[in-house]
Amino acid sequence: MIKEYIKRLCDERWNIGIIQNSLDNILQGEDIRVQWVEHDYKNSWFADPFILDVTDTDIIVLVEEFPKNIYRGRISKLTIDRRSYQLKKLDVVKELPTHMSFPVIIRQPWFETSNGSTRDFVYLMPENGASSKLTIYRYWVQENIIEEVQNVLDESVADAIPLRVGNKVYLFCTRKPNVNGNTLYVYQWNCQEEKFIPLGSNNFQENIARMAGNFFEYEGALYRPAQECNIQYGHAVSLQKVTCGGKSVLDMQALDCGTLEFKEVRRMFSNHPKLNVGLHTFNMYKGVIVTDALGFDNMWIRNSLSKFGIIH
Repeated sequence: MIKEYIKRLCDERWNIGIIQNSLDNILQGEDIRVQWVEHDYKNSWFADPFILDVTDTDIIVLVEEFPKNIYRGRISKLTIDRRSYQLKKLDVVKELPTHMSFPVIIRQPWFETSNGSTRDFVYLMPENGASSKLTIYRYWVQENIIEEVQNVLDESVADAIPLRVGNKVYLFCTRKPNVNGNTLYVYQWNCQEEKFIPLGSNNFQENIARMAGNFFEYEGALYRPAQECNIQYGHAVSLQKVTCGGKSVLDMQALDCGTLEFKEVRRMFSNHPKLNVGLHTFNMYKGVIVTDALGFDNMWIRNSLSKFGIIH
């Protein structure tokens, strides 16, 4: 118990930020410029940002919020002032007895036909690996109401991202026991079973398999944000151009896992003045790009514990 208490004195701490560069300049290697969100939540940190909406005045994001008093992640909605980058409002969206993170937003559902207007709600597919399942929720943004829709995978997976190719839907993720390793797993949606079923996997020469956000398109090509975890979890973001059989995935009707290729075009590291240990999310919507940065409380304590082999 004493050891655990000491370790908590140097816990990780994340914060989210808005990247000021254009996507074009990012992919060309320009040094990133980030406006980090300012807030007064001393006993919580925020990571895994996904953008819900962008207005003239606000940037609204879903994040993993990690309050120290409950010591596990939950999904929260942050309303950020677009001019000052100050956090204006926090709304808790979903909290479970187990850790939640990585709140993937699904705007084009493949799993059900909506009876209402999709303008009124979106679907969420947050990570909840501790529950050994992957669940989709329906979320009414304005009312901040969320309800469970269905379980789509009975496995403990990390940071799962769906991708539609033609009329087929695939899921990319890592899974236990090595969620931060070098194997990226691919699943395909089965309409009869209404579940994702295993399709294949891709191995990398380094630990860059874990997803860092949604796939995105640029100049007729598909790109994958990935987490580089060689030194530690969430060390850097790797932006990878994705092809299948040498062709653009955007021109295909189905994927062949055996011919998938991922070519890194950019690797990005944290430039936060204090949280400069890692960078592990990259997402965009309506021309805005979000990321996050990792550091540790009481770094001198952490360095001492690491020196004596108490933590790694």
